[in-house]
Amino acid sequence: MSISSLSKFLLHICIPAMIIYSMQIPFTSDILLNSEYLVVAAFAYYGLAFLVAWFAPILMRAKKEEYGVFRFMLMFSNSMFMGFPILSMLYGQDAIFYAAIFNIPFTLLTYSVGIWILRAHEKGNGKLSFDPKLLLNPAFISTILGIIFFLTSISIPDPIYSSLELLNNVTTPLSLVVTGAFLAQLEFASIFKNVRQYIVAAIRLLGLPALTFVIFSQFITDPMVLGIIVITAGMPAAVNTVLLAEEHKAHPDIAAQGVCISTLLCLVTLPLIAMFLTG
Repeated sequence: MSISSLSKFLLHICIPAMIIYSMQIPFTSDILLNSEYLVVAAFAYYGLAFLVAWFAPILMRAKKEEYGVFRFMLMFSNSMFMGFPILSMLYGQDAIFYAAIFNIPFTLLTYSVGIWILRAHEKGNGKLSFDPKLLLNPAFISTILGIIFFLTSISIPDPIYSSLELLNNVTTPLSLVVTGAFLAQLEFASIFKNVRQYIVAAIRLLGLPALTFVIFSQFITDPMVLGIIVITAGMPAAVNTVLLAEEHKAHPDIAAQGVCISTLLCLVTLPLIAMFLTG
């Protein structure tokens, strides 16, 4: 199977299955109330991230055709694959459910605004364009289905649920295989030569979480809720940056470089953020 085919398999089969699987959570009114609060906070965070991501490539003097991939890396982090284990370690298993709820806007925005960002300059004229048909993608549709299942307490029958669980379990390793395959096509030295990647990584790993903490700590008092937002903000670039950049021909090589560099550097920055949050 080619890397392109594997990318399509992840985007159209594995990731939608993972989304529906992760949202098979028992419904209660208390959970709904806290979830609504978190969803509002998540959209506020992504509004902030969008503003930072929009202007950063301009200030970095990146090429216009590179704006999309840099903006995507800055706006969307590896909130699920790396974020969930770290949040569980810091705040316990209860944090995972709320992290999943906080992740709903990530999915909605990744496969709508995110694709729009990646394709904004594909015609080379610098004009923004948005095709509503972009919303008719498997990941976006599966998110809507997941929300409906959660609100209506619909439980997926066991044979199907087991299949979704299996696909969920292979999504992360397959995503890393695809990222590694793109990196293998690059000259090793070239991965670390792009100076702009370090600027993006610094904003992604330190600038955004610091700005997020300063703003959100003014009105969020719950340490776990604040921690979920800040830790999410401090994650490296999302692995699916490479998948979507390849799908939409938006410099997957730059995406692979950014994921690689930010993931390596987060081994230093994430422990510092965790120490700061937990005192």
